[in-house]
Amino acid sequence: MAESKDKNFDEKGRFAKGNDTGQRFKPGQSGNPKGPPKAKTQLWRHICLYLDMTDAEFEKAKVKKLTQAQRAAIKIVEDFIAGNVSGSLKLAKYAIDRDLGKALETVKVSGVEPLSDEECDNIRDMMKRNVE
Repeated sequence: MAESKDKNFDEKGRFAKGNDTGQRFKPGQSGNPKGPPKAKTQLWRHICLYLDMTDAEFEKAKVKKLTQAQRAAIKIVEDFIAGNVSGSLKLAKYAIDRDLGKALETVKVSGVEPLSDEECDNIRDMMKRNVE
């Protein structure tokens, strides 16, 4: 590989020891002076909180200054209470998937014999042909 022209980088293009551009923070100093990013608002936490409230607590919570996530959670809970489950359920599922990520689905297969070595080899060969 060609020799580095810049004293700040080694021959592999990485920051060289003693460089003056790659080491901007003193030892022990945080690389993120503003601290960690704020946590995402978890809609599911608000929904659970509102579902656990009494009617009086729920009405009192609706009067406070609320975030968009809290308003959405209240709307979902109100729809659940009113019996409008289908639309609220879809909205809640969508919001939770966006907030927490989609849940992994697992499939349990029973009563099936394991593949033989020959069957595994055939499948592997077919997959290789599809990739090439």
